[in-house]
Amino acid sequence: MTDRDLVELFHLLFLRALAAKAEDKRLFALKGGCNLRFYLGSPRYSEDIDLDVTVVAPATLENRVDRLLASPLVQAPLKARRIELVDVSKPKQTATTQRWKAGLRRGSGPAVRTKIEFSRREAIDGAAFEAIDAGVASRHALPRFLAPHYGAQRAAAQKIAALAGRSQPQARDVFDLHLLLARPEVADLMVDADTYAALPAAVSQAMSLGFDEHVAQVVAYLEPEQADLYGGRDSWDLLQGGVVDRLQALGPS
Repeated sequence: MTDRDLVELFHLLFLRALAAKAEDKRLFALKGGCNLRFYLGSPRYSEDIDLDVTVVAPATLENRVDRLLASPLVQAPLKARRIELVDVSKPKQTATTQRWKAGLRRGSGPAVRTKIEFSRREAIDGAAFEAIDAGVASRHALPRFLAPHYGAQRAAAQKIAALAGRSQPQARDVFDLHLLLARPEVADLMVDADTYAALPAAVSQAMSLGFDEHVAQVVAYLEPEQADLYGGRDSWDLLQGGVVDRLQALGPS
């Protein structure tokens, strides 16, 4: 098991536990790289797991996540694979963002680090309660399970906002948009006012990124066959140019 698989297994176990214990499945939704990987066919592994949450009070969510991380739903499958969850901390617990950090250790090796982050929203729109990808589940010898996540249209809008709003632009956002904007259900993407306003900044951020960032942030998190497909400079130029062209077509003329 690679470090990437180790982290992904933990993300799946946490998401499964969260969905199983949630009284109302409409109160949270998976987003970001894990959403793309678990539901939307992305070949890119994610370092962290990100979710939106609404209504649930910060103290209630803090207690719930603490209990889930210590529960048999998470701990038993890890222990069966001789994986230990270590160094769990919760460095940020505010009204808008709640973050946990954890390490995953096999045997006497160094711990692999990951994060769980919840962002509080007034409402969760565009989410569906669906089964995770069969291939992802099979890879980790897990049965498929249901969890709430954002669909491709909403995920694309979120990625545009993320690309536009980061203080340090990320090549993974461009890669994710390359995948999302190619999906049939995003062919007629209709952007809301906030996303429309973010498009010029998103274009500028996408154009500022170089091949080295792509290699470090994307290619390093792909399987070898996918790394061969996306690992060349020409592939990056084509990918980047296609995303920029599509964003420019959506934005002000």
